[in-house]
Amino acid sequence: MKKTLMAAAVFAAAQPLMSVAKGLEEIHVTASRLDVPKSQLGASVSVLDAEDIERLGYSSLMDVLRTLPGVAATNSGGAGKVSSLFLRGESSFRTLVLLDGVNIADPTGVQVSAQLQHLLASDIDRIEVLRGPQGMLYGAGAGGVINIISRKAAAPLSATASIEAGRYGTRNTGVSLGGSHDAWSFDLDVLDFSTGGFNARESDFSGEEDGYDTLTTRVRLGYQFSERLSLEGQYRRTDAETEYDNCGFPPSDDCLSQFDQEIVGVNGQYQAASWNHKLTLSQQEIDRKEGISPEALPFFTNGEIREVNYVGSNRLAGGKLLWGGEYEQLNYFTGSVGVTYGDEVLESTGWFTEWHSDFAETVFYTLGYRRDSLETEDHNSWRVTAALPVSLGDAQQLKYRASFGTGYRAPSPYEFSTNEALGPETSQGYELGLEYRWAQLLQVEVTYFEQEITDAIFYDSVFWRYDQDDGESKSEGLELSLGGDLNNKLAWYLTGTWLDTEDTTGAQRGGVPRRVCNVGFSQQWFSDKLTLNVNWQRVEGRIDGFTQKGLEDYSKLDLNAVYRLSPNLRISLRGENLLDRRYREVAGYYTTGAAVYAGVQISL
Repeated sequence: MKKTLMAAAVFAAAQPLMSVAKGLEEIHVTASRLDVPKSQLGASVSVLDAEDIERLGYSSLMDVLRTLPGVAATNSGGAGKVSSLFLRGESSFRTLVLLDGVNIADPTGVQVSAQLQHLLASDIDRIEVLRGPQGMLYGAGAGGVINIISRKAAAPLSATASIEAGRYGTRNTGVSLGGSHDAWSFDLDVLDFSTGGFNARESDFSGEEDGYDTLTTRVRLGYQFSERLSLEGQYRRTDAETEYDNCGFPPSDDCLSQFDQEIVGVNGQYQAASWNHKLTLSQQEIDRKEGISPEALPFFTNGEIREVNYVGSNRLAGGKLLWGGEYEQLNYFTGSVGVTYGDEVLESTGWFTEWHSDFAETVFYTLGYRRDSLETEDHNSWRVTAALPVSLGDAQQLKYRASFGTGYRAPSPYEFSTNEALGPETSQGYELGLEYRWAQLLQVEVTYFEQEITDAIFYDSVFWRYDQDDGESKSEGLELSLGGDLNNKLAWYLTGTWLDTEDTTGAQRGGVPRRVCNVGFSQQWFSDKLTLNVNWQRVEGRIDGFTQKGLEDYSKLDLNAVYRLSPNLRISLRGENLLDRRYREVAGYYTTGAAVYAGVQISL
């Protein structure tokens, strides 16, 4: 496999292949926790802005992420159902998800990972996906980083209202209000999504529908004390109810899950000359109630993540120095009526530093180190990156890049409650990349990567506890993407991932596809009033994680058309799985058939 991938990388370097990247001058924050031009980045970062998200048209953020290279996802039976995201083949509990700077992982699960199935796309301004082990910058669970940034009003006062409805009794409504006055700025969003759904599980022969409802409220308030000092606070709440099958004993197919999430965050930033300081305080609380059914005894889980994050930087004569530290506390409780199954509190602290510099403004590099103190042991992480941008003239740019980094995943509170001797999983990986840009006509990117995990945490069914494996779990692959914009009328893209994964036994990892491809275009007509976006996805080479049997390959065609009747009024028509392909993302669970949705949006 390695020889095949390396040969493909050499071939791709000579061919026009790449991602939907905007250009080598674009500014990125996630890759270095600093404002860094893309031309100087040595790490792999994919970016989608508000225009990209709107053009794709998906209501679920998970569906938006699927279009990016290195990303794959599975869903167990429709909107709001259990979902998993794989970044370079690594499970979602090895990926850190930040929402407006706050870690939104769910500490109530068996593993700590974000509940991405409850995130809607309509209030998102920007997504940055940083691939590869990133423990040096972000600490535990950062086998990759997804940074999600909510929209902020740009005008003194703006308001938007939208509604979309379609198959399965689906309705998606949203209201937003935002603006600024003098030193104050604010945003308010209310999003309400509901669907009657479809029968999620193949073993349920009743044909009953498994619906989903979620209500999300977000409030942001900011104050600019001076050009140097600013303060911002945010509050976000999500209330969701999901119907599902197979709970209780004897098993019932009339089950309900309740999910309540509250996020509170405050951050202050101070800039003075070459100095920059940012301090963030955040708390997330999740309450879940599972197995609500006449035939089942429900159980409850409650979890909290409290974090304090500080990041500072200073521009020196030879480069820029970055440093920071964080404190994290995870609280976890689970039980049923009158019974406590688990109750844990885990704490960790960490500090890091990274040096950014260059050789004669030709090669840009970073060197970083991190030290974390966990419950059972300390852990060291480090990262080195390098980028060599080359100007070819005539609006053409080329960049060579490379990076090597390490990371780790600390035991979840639930895993730790079964075995207090558990230590962290460790990971390391490297990548080699090539990027090319010819104005807006062609953007090309190819990345070859390898990464491995040691001391993986697994469930020991003999001793009924979690333990650590002595072997290595590996993944290697090639990420290809290309895109372009012709006369600002026709934008097109192709993203592809070729991936080879194996667990500690040498078997392919369950649910992870070997090949994923997205091909799409966006065309504008009638003086740019009508925009048509098409995305075709192909997924191949998957096996079921439980049975180790192969899952069928599938293709899916989605379309989104938007017509602007006026600057303040637009209508949309969107189709998912228009060819009505029958496929399974998880064995035993149905997926959506052909579905059409119509909507209208008014803005002031």
